[in-house]
Amino acid sequence: MLVLLLVAVMPDASLPAEIEPTTFPYADWAEVLEQVVDEEGFVDYQALARDTRALERVIAAIEAVSPRSHPDRFETSDHELAYYINAYNALVFRGVLDKGPELETVWGRTGTGFGFFVRQKFTVGGEKISLKKLEDDWVREGFGDPRIHAALNCASVGCPRLPRAPFSPDTLDTELDEAMIEFVASPLHVRVDRGGRVVHLSKIFDWFTRDFLDFEAAQGIEKPNLIDYVNRYRSSDTPIPRDFRIKFQKYDKRLNRQSP
Repeated sequence: MLVLLLVAVMPDASLPAEIEPTTFPYADWAEVLEQVVDEEGFVDYQALARDTRALERVIAAIEAVSPRSHPDRFETSDHELAYYINAYNALVFRGVLDKGPELETVWGRTGTGFGFFVRQKFTVGGEKISLKKLEDDWVREGFGDPRIHAALNCASVGCPRLPRAPFSPDTLDTELDEAMIEFVASPLHVRVDRGGRVVHLSKIFDWFTRDFLDFEAAQGIEKPNLIDYVNRYRSSDTPIPRDFRIKFQKYDKRLNRQSP
């Protein structure tokens, strides 16, 4: 009788200590964003360092599950892409904390960002990967959607604004449109000098020119340029003439930390 009672109360060793999330821990990531990101998209890394519990749950879930490790759990490509965008942004948080919340920039002394974006590795669905490989091979090549450049946040002032809520698979198309509309409307990323017939674009348009031009070509635009893509998301009242000269702005690589 005693043996039976012991068997009844002992935990089943075959059950995992924590149930794996079906796709992505949206509630935990929402908690992190709400607590440490302000309306301008700047981050209180010191506060995040003081309480990493929600972030650690997010990272643990990313390490366990991805669209590559558990493809059957992701219903559509929007579910996959939302996962990767949110995972990238969460891993950037983890990377900043690993370097120290007092960090001034993730781009290093040389300004190349090699140590942060290439050398530093994370686990995503059981695979070791760098942030650069995650962006280039899994997101850019895998989805061919230039709007991701208004959604992936690299912990820099020159990045697109980090929203205070996760990207949702159910409304992802709308959210990516809104992110790109906001991005090209900001003088930080697109500044037009009509008198000088020049448009000053974020360095992001320089680094990923091929993504934007390939997209425009796929839409049937002959001999596209970057202005074609920018105009797609600007108000129809303020289009930029296609013959304006393009200059690229200096990228602000300071950490996107909140002011004390």
